[in-house]
Amino acid sequence: MSVPALALRDLHVRRAGRDVLDVPRLEVEPGETLAVLGPNGAGKSTLLLAAALLIPASGEVAIFGEAAQRGTHVRLRRQTATVFQDAALLDMGVRRNVEVALAMHDVPKGERRARADEWLGRLGVAHLAEQRGHAVSGGEAQRVSLARAFAVRPRLIFLDEPFAGVDHATRAALTGELRALLAAEGMAALIATHDHSEALLLADRVVLLDEGRPLQAGPAADVLARPKSARAARFLGFSVLGPESCALLGLRPPGGASHAAVAPDAAHREATGVPATVRRVEAGAGAGRLLVELASGDTLALAEPVEALREPSLAARHEVRVAIDAARAVWLAR
Repeated sequence: MSVPALALRDLHVRRAGRDVLDVPRLEVEPGETLAVLGPNGAGKSTLLLAAALLIPASGEVAIFGEAAQRGTHVRLRRQTATVFQDAALLDMGVRRNVEVALAMHDVPKGERRARADEWLGRLGVAHLAEQRGHAVSGGEAQRVSLARAFAVRPRLIFLDEPFAGVDHATRAALTGELRALLAAEGMAALIATHDHSEALLLADRVVLLDEGRPLQAGPAADVLARPKSARAARFLGFSVLGPESCALLGLRPPGGASHAAVAPDAAHREATGVPATVRRVEAGAGAGRLLVELASGDTLALAEPVEALREPSLAARHEVRVAIDAARAVWLAR
């Protein structure tokens, strides 16, 4: 059995007299990408920074089997690299930014320029090598930041919401490129994100984090499709329906279950469905959600094309009829 690339035990962080992180156990296997997924303020960045030995924490952090302790942090950090939401480029040439990181990882001086140029090329920013770090765009800066991290050839890479500050098109492109790089290099990765699709694309496994504590963990596709609690379901965008709503919609709970979690794309408008009142619409990138209130008082979200949300019949307080795909309901014991 292989030694985990990263192993956390009883990891705690306290601020202003209160616990902001409480993680009993978390492991990342060699070559695995683990995404820590949660809303803003969930503690994702705190977890990542504590695991990367960049902020104080109690508990145990082990990197490839070696526990972090006084005197080992610098050596252990040299096996890792960290990419932040803010690219944090120094006000010097782009190539020099990468060379500085290589120097900090004890790469011989004669190898630094070639390795910097290699990774700037792989990230598509070789043409910026002579520009100053503060003069490049946000998307370009993140490409340089990734080049800087990968150039040191880490065994374990930490990525803290690396694409949160770039536009949608740039984010989509960078996510795809990052996935290919992680696969090609075979390194372990821990990524903090609030984006469900990013987690699904990049991660082998996902940990849902809320208020500094893990809610659920498992294979990415399983966690995102089958929440195990109402709290996890709501964060993942599911509607949580109580017994009265389930009865209205013709759902029959299995033994021990009382509530159902329903994904927006498992609900739809239907002429023969149950009546509901439109509360509001929410638009996204190419898709949206229609939020309606059932007679029980529960809110149900339906996935709708953005253009459909412009229909006058979907204005607030209008009545619609809705149904759900019963086979896709996720039952919760609550």
